[in-house]
Amino acid sequence: MHIYISGKITGTKDYYACFEKAENDLIKMGYAPINPVKNEPEGKDWEYYMRQDIMKLMCCSGIYMLKGWRSSRGAKLEYKIAKELRFKIIYEH
Repeated sequence: MHIYISGKITGTKDYYACFEKAENDLIKMGYAPINPVKNEPEGKDWEYYMRQDIMKLMCCSGIYMLKGWRSSRGAKLEYKIAKELRFKIIYEH
């Protein structure tokens, strides 16, 4: 099952390490994680990244919510989409 990793990026210094750890944890759990921060071009605006990330989310059937996701406008949008589409939702402990 493909699981999209969702969490706070804007204003977070160590987000890449957090997403990478989540990716490794999900692999150990037997999932095929989609890490949206990998291979992203730099210097684009929020709307650009969200469009790209929502396309990645649509290739999944689950979402993994990182700690602190509720303080992220983008992660809340991704969560709402996943919930409405009845994705499996996993929360980081």
